[in-house]
Amino acid sequence: MASLIIWDEAPMDNMFAFEALDRTLRDVMAFQNPEAKWKIFGGKVVLLGGDFRQVLPIIPKGSRQDVVQASISRTSLWTECKVYTLRKSMRVIEGEGSEQKQQRHRLFNEWLLAMGRGNLEASAEDNEEEATWIKIPEQYIGSLGELELKKVVAEMYPDFDFKHNDENYLRERAILTPLNETADFINNYMAGLLPGDEVTYRSCDEICSSSTECEDHFTSYPTEYLNSLVLQGVPHHELKLKVGMPVMLLRNISPVRGLCNGTRLIISRLGQFIVEGKIITGSKVGHKVMIPRIVMTSSDTKIPFVLKRRQYPLRPCYAMTINKSQGQSLNHVGVYLPKPVFSHGQLYVAASRTTSPEGLRFYIDDREQVYKGHTRNIVYKEVFNNLPN
Repeated sequence: MASLIIWDEAPMDNMFAFEALDRTLRDVMAFQNPEAKWKIFGGKVVLLGGDFRQVLPIIPKGSRQDVVQASISRTSLWTECKVYTLRKSMRVIEGEGSEQKQQRHRLFNEWLLAMGRGNLEASAEDNEEEATWIKIPEQYIGSLGELELKKVVAEMYPDFDFKHNDENYLRERAILTPLNETADFINNYMAGLLPGDEVTYRSCDEICSSSTECEDHFTSYPTEYLNSLVLQGVPHHELKLKVGMPVMLLRNISPVRGLCNGTRLIISRLGQFIVEGKIITGSKVGHKVMIPRIVMTSSDTKIPFVLKRRQYPLRPCYAMTINKSQGQSLNHVGVYLPKPVFSHGQLYVAASRTTSPEGLRFYIDDREQVYKGHTRNIVYKEVFNNLPN
């Protein structure tokens, strides 16, 4: 009965997902109309939204060629798509304020687009085949050289002792970094600054019985080993929370109530079997909701089984990874780079989360780099071959 299907952040998904949807819709719609079997998506209108300058599909241990080949622009369905290009930034608006402010915003947007396309002047360090090191303009530099986390936090979260409970204060700022370990380290540091008692919630872990045919697996891996696993997209075994801490939801629980993957909340109460939070982003801002423990499974191919972890689908978000920040809009963005980015579009995603050029700051450890004040900007330019300029 659907007349329109909308798929957001489409460039992040593997092309096989779209081909699977195409075949499924053809089969479903063919029951009513045999001709639908020969129509793309069974004749349904599908709107794919996204930006190829942002992060592409994640292929574990995949090469550059693997990532590009997994992109939606490489599927046979792409030739049937009509491409519409948005020309106006919805975050950094150019047509408001004084003429000087409009000019500043226009130049910032042009710089962002050039970064996303890989068109900024770049340099190559020793033994590098491709020039990827770009200079960050001085007005966006927070600090260079040895990065002292205390100073970074003081600049990104000023007057934290007095404003740690302010919803607007927490909603409009975050520190972005490429690695989960770095984000966890910053969040633990910030949790130490937050007054109040810390509550630790431990998960219940087990091996999914359908993921292995060997019964020995259930006895070969002790519970302590399962608890120690840190897997992408799954909360840690030990989740440490405090009242007043901002957290991000890791799963779609109830979209109608605003509980979607990526929604940010502030913890308002910590119970024994439930966590209460107040939504600070999205369409349900201000609503108080209850978050239950849910069972989440991993898709990590590094382990020979599927792990089932029963835990609250939450993660502290004073700092978050660049990949997880997609879709967020922030007034103050600190891009914390003790190590450079490592994948296509990450630097563009981090820089484009801000709603104004004044709110963007880069923190770069360039002590071991040839080019000072530079950072790596990785762009797979071949992914744009089938796209309009």
